[in-house]
Amino acid sequence: MEAKTYKTRQRSSLLKFFEEHKDSCFTAKELIKNVDISLGEATIYRSLAKFEKDGTIRKFISPGSDGAFYQYSGENKECSSHFHLKCTSCGTLIHMDCQLMNEIKTHISLEHNFTIDNAKTTLYGLCDRCNIN
Repeated sequence: MEAKTYKTRQRSSLLKFFEEHKDSCFTAKELIKNVDISLGEATIYRSLAKFEKDGTIRKFISPGSDGAFYQYSGENKECSSHFHLKCTSCGTLIHMDCQLMNEIKTHISLEHNFTIDNAKTTLYGLCDRCNIN
């Protein structure tokens, strides 16, 4: 028997928040504390798990962080075909569809006999808005 999927007003409001902030990543704690989101902690965690499972959002674990980050997938539901750049200052995540990165991936595969998981490969640094010298 197939499990029922419920579309609640609360879940819809969280989805709308992600859609309005599609270039940003948020932790569950940030979402719980956000004044624009008036949802209970349990509802947020359940919704994040559901959205991650159906591909609506992506979950990222940043090195040195104490939790996961979540970002709206939008048109990029299949993120396994490219690399990502993540700003360590503002949290912006950039989808990197780049021929050079594909060449690097091929080189690593052929020369080092190692297969990279694009969906989990994220390069960290500063975006152009945060990289003000």
